[in-house]
Amino acid sequence: MSVNFSTMAKLPCQDMFAVPITVTPIASRPGGPAYAARGIFNTGSIDVATTDGSVFSDQQTILDVRDAEFGNVPPAQFDRITIPFDCNGAPLGEFEVVDASKDGGGQTTLSLRKYEAAKP
Repeated sequence: MSVNFSTMAKLPCQDMFAVPITVTPIASRPGGPAYAARGIFNTGSIDVATTDGSVFSDQQTILDVRDAEFGNVPPAQFDRITIPFDCNGAPLGEFEVVDASKDGGGQTTLSLRKYEAAKP
């Protein structure tokens, strides 16, 4: 018997932890309008050892989305994601997708970076 991870595991997680988002589909659906969706936002520190033995500390920001909620065309690299607030109500803003990876169980993890338009 096979297990539908998207429905059995991912959907309850999305129902519990997802925040509303707006996707501007620059790459995934070129020319398409922005649309409302949801995803599980997470950010945390990451340490990278460099060749000289020092440690570079940075932050990794991700958004997990269920592929089924996007008609199997989830956001892709270069799309923009607006996340008005996190699960605690803290304001977030606009992000750009820098990488997208599927987990094979109906979920795509989007790696994000803060987006700010160039100033003249």
